[in-house]
Amino acid sequence: MEAEDRIGRPAHEFTLKPGDLLYFPRGTIHQADTPPGLAHSTHVTISTYQNNSWGDFLLDTISGLVFDAAKEDLAFRAGIPRQLLLQVGTTTAAVRRLSGFLRTLADRLEGTNKLLSSDMKKDFVMNRLPPYYVGDGAELATPGGQLPGLDSVVKLQFKDHTVLTVKPEQDGSDEAQENMVFVYHSLKNRRETHMMGSEETESHGLRFPLSHVDALKQIWNSSPVSVKDLKLPTDEQKEALALALWTECLIQVV
Repeated sequence: MEAEDRIGRPAHEFTLKPGDLLYFPRGTIHQADTPPGLAHSTHVTISTYQNNSWGDFLLDTISGLVFDAAKEDLAFRAGIPRQLLLQVGTTTAAVRRLSGFLRTLADRLEGTNKLLSSDMKKDFVMNRLPPYYVGDGAELATPGGQLPGLDSVVKLQFKDHTVLTVKPEQDGSDEAQENMVFVYHSLKNRRETHMMGSEETESHGLRFPLSHVDALKQIWNSSPVSVKDLKLPTDEQKEALALALWTECLIQVV
């Protein structure tokens, strides 16, 4: 929120009548007021595409980039100078050091096609409506069709309602955290309580070791794909991955 004296004088003023619709481009500063002589007025504000800028995406992914870099580059784990946090301003040496770290992160980012850790992905799929269905939606909660096996060919279902992301495992322990692959989906989200905000939103999905990321990318990018061709070292792991995704109604046998 900004004080009115900092925002300045309004560029436009509109008086809305019952049934009127007023559209603002994203980022427009606006304020509603009840006209003189009226006891009250009521309006509904519908906001879309919020918190979806490149700045938001950068804030979301930068922590994952730093986490990965710190595991491999000793310079990121070096201690900061004593008294640095007590300085009134930022020293020239500290600015130079931070600038170097940012250049290193940029170089690492340009040289990789790895999945970026992104809570934006999780938040998006947790808060979106489930796929359209007729009836009670049981087909989204109970797997159907043939059980996948090693010789099966499978394809991804509901791709627009499923995301992959890589981030450290949150197990609450003090031990070193390992990156895991998380699969989140909106199949079990409830239409009746969509965007209600009355209770904590539950995330639905699966968690796999980082070694499964290439096999998951195959299913997401090369569907349909044969289970036996998945990029995993053993047939047991291939079948287990397919079965886990099928159980969540994310893939089907073709």
